[in-house]
Amino acid sequence: MKKFAFTFYSIFFLSTFITAQNKTELNFEFDYARFNYDSSSVYLEFYYELNSTDMQVTPTEKGGVIEAVVHLELKNIATNEYAINKDWKIQTIVDTNKKESEGINDVMGFVVPEGKYSLLLTIHDVKNPNLKRTIAENVVIHPIKKDKFSISDIELARHIKKDDADPKSLFYKNSLEIIPNPTMVYSHLSPVMFFYMELYNLKLPDEKTSFSFIKTLYNSSGTSLYKSTKTIKQQKEAVVEYGVINLSKYPTDSYYFEVSLVDPITKQAFVSTKRFYLYNPNVVDSSKTAYLNTGVINSEFGLYNLDECNKNFSEAKYLATQKEIDQYKKLDSLNAKREFLYNFWKIRDDNPATPQNEFKEEYVKRVTFANKNFTRMNKEGYLTDRGRVVLLYGEPDQRDYYPSESNLKPYEVWFYNQIEGGVSFYFGDVTGFGNYELLHSTKRDELHDENWMRRISTQ
Repeated sequence: MKKFAFTFYSIFFLSTFITAQNKTELNFEFDYARFNYDSSSVYLEFYYELNSTDMQVTPTEKGGVIEAVVHLELKNIATNEYAINKDWKIQTIVDTNKKESEGINDVMGFVVPEGKYSLLLTIHDVKNPNLKRTIAENVVIHPIKKDKFSISDIELARHIKKDDADPKSLFYKNSLEIIPNPTMVYSHLSPVMFFYMELYNLKLPDEKTSFSFIKTLYNSSGTSLYKSTKTIKQQKEAVVEYGVINLSKYPTDSYYFEVSLVDPITKQAFVSTKRFYLYNPNVVDSSKTAYLNTGVINSEFGLYNLDECNKNFSEAKYLATQKEIDQYKKLDSLNAKREFLYNFWKIRDDNPATPQNEFKEEYVKRVTFANKNFTRMNKEGYLTDRGRVVLLYGEPDQRDYYPSESNLKPYEVWFYNQIEGGVSFYFGDVTGFGNYELLHSTKRDELHDENWMRRISTQ
């Protein structure tokens, strides 16, 4: 789970299966997979899917055209050196007559040396640069050991073609055309999960022994729902494994797909896993539904009244997707709002194995801090600019006050050392009533105004 400054590329609410973004955030998702390259590097593939909804379309003779710029950074955390620092433009023709925009898939591959990296991926609309989104996380690169059998990452796909695969396709590799699914979401409308992986160094001490290759599907409770085992003979070359699982009989839930390559003699195994989400309203899991409902009743949310529900969601709005915000507005019963909040916080729980929701507890502490320190003129602290920043990023590492600078209204500067290599936020008391507004920030996707001092100048 990402920290508070995360982007929710893998957060899913139980009653939706497509994450919608607001009109200031571009709708795209991404995933990656690591494959063998050499003894010191891996081949890292990035997959992303861009939805053209809300993007500005330029009319041309060939049809409506959209353009976006992709910026990808991969920086070694130890050396502060870039393995990747690249920009490229994607352009495509869209059918403006369709009610729903189609996803635009792309893939990029890079050779990356061993190490721990910070990853930053930003995409923005060329015609509307404010329509963008940034995803940040860490990536660990461990080259494949030549003396040990192993498995690459699992690549989830929407479709895999073999007989009619196009060798010229961007998604063609090892005689297959693999259309990736960076959203890691499947639904009753597309319930077939395709997968691809590579097996390496298929050698064992006993030359007569064959590997056991096991595929298992687990639900969010850890229950095995599907299992398949086959033998794989030892061989010198790497082996491609791909296949399909029909998910139509399974209920809405988050799932883990696990593959294991096992030495049947020593029982040593190499395991690779992938998490994905299924939205399937056609299948009702009565036992799970009963469990969830019981959970709501026995939780703090089961005692909430209507005002408490609305207040809780108002405080959490900075974490919510636009889809969740729209859905909450449509709820017309107290019980529905209680269950919404229960699930809203449950899927954000960093450690479901513990009875506490540490993520929620930390967020509540931040709300309390914001209300205590920034409430002004009947406006609660969490609703202020400083409160929002605290809720998303925590208390700053350093906070400098300037209450009486010459020819300037009061302002303050916050510093965060662990975000994007160090960022700052500048707040000013523009109105003179103690409500400090965000004037400028060096953090990506926050308000940027190099001339921010003009707003607090008294001259």
